[in-house]
Amino acid sequence: MNSHQNTLRMLRECQSRSAREQQILSGRDWLFVTALVQFLSALFPIYRCVIHVTRTTNVSGTFQEDMGMAIGMCVVSIVLTILWWWGKYAPFRAAYAAFAFYLALHILVAVFYPTDMFNGIASKVLVTLGLIMAVRTGYRRRHSG
Repeated sequence: MNSHQNTLRMLRECQSRSAREQQILSGRDWLFVTALVQFLSALFPIYRCVIHVTRTTNVSGTFQEDMGMAIGMCVVSIVLTILWWWGKYAPFRAAYAAFAFYLALHILVAVFYPTDMFNGIASKVLVTLGLIMAVRTGYRRRHSG
C-alpha cells in the first residue's frame, strides 16, 4: 500500500510540474504573439514607404512619417522578442518588463503625439491583452509553489 501511495504522489508531482511548465510556455507564447503582432503592424507603413518610393522621386513628409513609424514599430517588436527570449529564464519578470515597457511607450505617445494615440488601436489592444495574459501566467507560475 505504501508503494502505491508513493507512486500516486510522484504522479501528482509530475502532473503539477507539467502544468507549471505549460504555464511558462503559455506566458512566453503570449510574449511571442505580441512581438509578432507588433511586427505585422509595421508592415503597412513599410508597404506605404515602398509604394511612395516607387511612384515618386522626391521624399515627402508622409514618407518620412511612415518610415519613422515603421522603424519604431520594428524596434518595439525587437524589444518584445528579446523579452520573449528572456522569458525562458525569468517568465514573470520578462512579461512584467514587456508590459511596463509597452505601457510607458504608449503613455509617452499620448503625451507627445495625442492625435496619433488611436492610430492602429486594434493592434495596440491585441498587444496589450497579450501582455496582460503573459503577466498573468508568469505570476501564476511564480506563486504556484
